[in-house]
Amino acid sequence: MQILNKDWVGQDVWIVNDPRVPMAVRDHGARFRHPACYVIEVEPGSYLLYAADGELLDLCRLKKLCAGSQHLEPVPG
Repeated sequence: MQILNKDWVGQDVWIVNDPRVPMAVRDHGARFRHPACYVIEVEPGSYLLYAADGELLDLCRLKKLCAGSQHLEPVPG
């Protein structure tokens, strides 16, 4: 993959529809004026979202909605 952002050097960059990207993160990335196309998992549950041109869009973290629930939602970084 071509490096579109210097932050990508040495990182495992995923395409947003990669099965490793949770659906909540994909949905969140689709809300931007220029939707997210690339994702970097910076730590488990935390993701950097990038546009098609490599522009950083957002840092999102997933959290559990309620005790014992498997549902997750992005929250502001």
